[in-house]
Amino acid sequence: MTLPVIRQKDLKTYQIVATSTEHVYKSTYELTGRCVFIKLLSLADRTERQRKEILREVEFIGRIKSEHLTETLGIYRTSNTIGIVTEWMSNLSLHSLIYQRDLYPELPLSICIRLLADVAEGLCFLHNLNPPVRHQRLKPCNVLLDAQYRAKLSDFWLSEQQKVSVSQNKDDNASLVYLSPQRLQRQRPTKEDDIYSFGMLLYESLSRQRPFLENNPLKLETEIIRGIRPQPHIDVILKATDLPHTQRTNLNQLINVCWHQNPNRRPSAAECLSRLRSVQQTFSSAETERDVHALWLEKERATQHSQTCEVEYNIIYLDEGWTTNSNRSRTQSAPEESIDASSLCPGTKKEQRSASLPVPTNKTNVYTPNAFRNHKVRWAHTEPGDQATCPQFVWYMNFVETLTKNREVILTRMTEGHLNHLIDIMMSKRVLTRGDYENIKAERTLQCRTRKYLDTCSQKGEEASRMAIDNLFSRNVIFMHPRNPA
Repeated sequence: MTLPVIRQKDLKTYQIVATSTEHVYKSTYELTGRCVFIKLLSLADRTERQRKEILREVEFIGRIKSEHLTETLGIYRTSNTIGIVTEWMSNLSLHSLIYQRDLYPELPLSICIRLLADVAEGLCFLHNLNPPVRHQRLKPCNVLLDAQYRAKLSDFWLSEQQKVSVSQNKDDNASLVYLSPQRLQRQRPTKEDDIYSFGMLLYESLSRQRPFLENNPLKLETEIIRGIRPQPHIDVILKATDLPHTQRTNLNQLINVCWHQNPNRRPSAAECLSRLRSVQQTFSSAETERDVHALWLEKERATQHSQTCEVEYNIIYLDEGWTTNSNRSRTQSAPEESIDASSLCPGTKKEQRSASLPVPTNKTNVYTPNAFRNHKVRWAHTEPGDQATCPQFVWYMNFVETLTKNREVILTRMTEGHLNHLIDIMMSKRVLTRGDYENIKAERTLQCRTRKYLDTCSQKGEEASRMAIDNLFSRNVIFMHPRNPA
């Protein structure tokens, strides 16, 4: 392989970083001193032929170089996974920029258009390769942002694997909205499918709202195939901007032709890029740079008082088999020297258990988030006074009780942006209904809406409460203070 194999001694430790959509793995590549992102792909339950196919595709993608694609630095192997090591993007993803309104109350149009032009240029590069590379997974969380808020495409590998995964995602509203009618009908993937996804990306970025949020997820696939598109119409959204009429018309036409029902009517990536560059000329480079600086200051202001613990884990335990809930079996548990739960969760009882014994169900075992089920942690230094000012989250015997008794703690940390994102997640998972959404939004104040949201999740039982708690942790609304190690 031409891609370097990155060894454990080249990484040493890793962190679990919460983004707006998931937890990701961050490390430092010792040979270069660069921060890197590790994308884990499970090798469990795959044949030897499938494993070789994955390695061939990763090798092919690793040879592709463009300033608008994330750079693949090497491969990290464990017994159960293959890790694709890429450059770290400090401003995470376009999804964060769109939906983390607590960090980004305003999204300047100059930056938005520049980002979309970067995406179009990345697609143009992929589609012009020989053979062409189809992204097939274009959505905001796969558009990563560097320190200057320039966009790079990620997760464009394993196209053959993605080709057969549509049926697994048919009930996932968050992924379904980016699939063209042809993909939903299980037709062979084409470049035109990427252009349809790009149309959805344009709409979502300009509107800052999830496409088809108002639609019934059970009927959504059929509606998309029949030609239904997101509302309100993009022209209504663009009228609220300061764009000249000709450029509003240009963007309006571009979005409508990108998601055209007939794939032959959709433009090429090069045509999309040309139109966006025309719109981009509305803004001077000096204006764009001022907007970037303002965005950076706004984010700094929002994060300077946040009390997040930077946890580092020994790299030998980076294995998808036990660091993620979805792939963790009941017979797997944390390593023998796992961190003491009683030091993280005041009021919980420490249980000693062999790593070979089954993990008890949550009804009899105190739950802790994935990020704390690990080994050899190092907590970032905090001043003694910091912990006294931060509310403590306490675990009880089940999820409903935990969510109910920590309500006041959650209220002190919740923002409007947090709450909106949490509701979106729970609706996309069909835990909250449209009626629940309306009841929550009917409350007058943020505190009342938060109380209604928490009460609704509690009333729906253990699983809904578990999901609510996991989402609160992923958004850093709640966290736990460790004991300061000696």
